[in-house]
Amino acid sequence: MAASEATVRGAVREAFQYWDLLKNLTQRELRSRYRRSALGFGWSLLQPALMTLVYSVMLTRFLRVQQDPGTPSGIDIYAFFLLAGMLQYNFFSSSLNTGMGSIVNAGGLMTRVWFPRLLLPVSAVLALGVTFLIELGILTLAVTLVTQKMMLHLLPVALGLVALLALFTVGLTLWLAAVNVRFRDVEYLTTVLLLAYFYMTPIMYSPSFIPDTEFFGLGVSWRELALANPMARFAMAFRNVFYDITLPGLETVLWLVGWSLLSAYLGIRYFVQRADRFAEMM
Repeated sequence: MAASEATVRGAVREAFQYWDLLKNLTQRELRSRYRRSALGFGWSLLQPALMTLVYSVMLTRFLRVQQDPGTPSGIDIYAFFLLAGMLQYNFFSSSLNTGMGSIVNAGGLMTRVWFPRLLLPVSAVLALGVTFLIELGILTLAVTLVTQKMMLHLLPVALGLVALLALFTVGLTLWLAAVNVRFRDVEYLTTVLLLAYFYMTPIMYSPSFIPDTEFFGLGVSWRELALANPMARFAMAFRNVFYDITLPGLETVLWLVGWSLLSAYLGIRYFVQRADRFAEMM
């Protein structure tokens, strides 16, 4: 265990030594994402807006889905309810889809020059993190204008949640990127699983919608089982800030800290143990 911890610490320390390269890779990801598109970064705002419009009409007008009003904010706008949960999931799923192919797509670069390989998946997550922060900024402005409730005191909490989500996402992205070098089917399988995971996570619906009855006599309820899902906890925390306009509960924060640190540690450890063999496997 001590050797593994040293490996993880060494990888993190080495990545910080290449901080300028990480910034350049992140900027390259940002520039290439919307290259030759008329709207450019406008797509990062238009896409969630269109998805929210479609889901809001379908779920509230046709399927009559009812969300819980924000507590204590009293907000009862489904678009805000949905965006508070969906933006963080979009960042998570887009990071996995982009980052897990970053090693395979950079095969030529890795044969020409040496650098810490984990910078490639991490730069993909950071680039999407910039877009995520812009989206959250727009959501904050919209909630403030509509509700006339100031959210400045919650902004440090929101940034802390973004950092924890980034850690959690980086860990899973590094693990998938390493596995994808050997098993290329991982990309297709992950796309399918992320779609199923989206519907399993209380994003379009409130956790109170999940039955609080016992799960097949195992002594745990359906709701408790659903809330063991890390992304469900992230959805709850972001919804606390941007919909309830209050602090997340201590239990939720502890869950998120634990999951994020565990994911980052295991992801970095798995990745660096296999990074030396990437070139020969490609």
